[in-house]
Amino acid sequence: MRLTFLITAWLCLAAPLSCFSLAQAEPMQFYRASTGGNCVTCTWISAEGIIEADSYADFLAFLEKEGLLDARGINVHLNSPGGDLLGGIRLGLAFRQQEANTVISSAKIRDRYPDGTAITGDPLPSQCSSACAFAFSGGVSRFASHTTPLHEVGFQEIGRLGVHQFYDQRSLTDPSHRLFSGANRIDDQRMVALLLSYLSEMQVSAELLQLAAETPPSEMHYLSEEELRRTRADNRMVQDVFITGYHNGVGITEIRYQRQDADYRLEAYCENGVMRILASINYRGRYDVPAHHRWQIYDNMKLQDGTPVRVISEKFLSNSEGRTLLQVLLEFEKASLSDLVSRKSFVFNDPSSRYASNAARALSFVLPADFDGLYLLPRTCFSR
Repeated sequence: MRLTFLITAWLCLAAPLSCFSLAQAEPMQFYRASTGGNCVTCTWISAEGIIEADSYADFLAFLEKEGLLDARGINVHLNSPGGDLLGGIRLGLAFRQQEANTVISSAKIRDRYPDGTAITGDPLPSQCSSACAFAFSGGVSRFASHTTPLHEVGFQEIGRLGVHQFYDQRSLTDPSHRLFSGANRIDDQRMVALLLSYLSEMQVSAELLQLAAETPPSEMHYLSEEELRRTRADNRMVQDVFITGYHNGVGITEIRYQRQDADYRLEAYCENGVMRILASINYRGRYDVPAHHRWQIYDNMKLQDGTPVRVISEKFLSNSEGRTLLQVLLEFEKASLSDLVSRKSFVFNDPSSRYASNAARALSFVLPADFDGLYLLPRTCFSR
């Protein structure tokens, strides 16, 4: 990543603004946690405490000890008031390197398994603030909204995401005292450039940094639901939608988004007067193809209103990175095109099994507020 070079260069500077100084708090610790249930998200890694400059190294060392360095798509539940700013960025980069997902939550520990995994009980108030907000941004899928379906975060209670200005502790003790030189002011701007570059790479809006810059260091701005959505700090239901027209008159609406387990690309188009969706699913972790067939994933899928969805074909491939890529072609043969293209929400379900239900839900998408339909017109259909 280009950011690795930027951070290395920054570490060569004596920059007192690089830290959030928090007294009387424990350094961040990592441990396995579980509800004791068998749901996909019911086991995760808890990250609790103050972020230090080398917390990212502690995280990677923890993964190595637990045999998880090769794991992808793991969930990390954060509860931290902040800490070292560069440490937060480096921890976020470590999360992205592992393609981990981030959640804000904490819960009481009521027992432990023989292997040391904590069994959680009642929820505790939780936050991910200051430097933690940048660590949180490193997650591929990020969960900070109170509208999050509980099954997606191990049935845990979601906490708050908070931001404020970065600062030096001495500036809080005596704001009027002359602490900084012209060189320090240059360093401030370099830090802002680094933060902007980092957020861009993590696909988080620069508005997050703006919200932080508008909030004095003695205060904390906790993001509203609208701000979480607008900044993409929470990206659970964020989709990028594109309309592509081809010279032969065919029009395709493409929807791209990320889920905990994979990157999704859906191409909606019309063929012979019937709407189809080609879903390309690029799995981040190991995918059990035999189990996919055994549990008949997608075979009994419908839209939420009962509209049947038929699988035309599915094909498993291996991409250039050695990951599993599934391409499945879906058809809505018993629904009118005019009805489908006017919908803003496509919610899939399959009650035949827990695994099929999870797979169907992952295909669901909602069009952005300013996007009033799929724009598939009869004249853009193509025929074979």
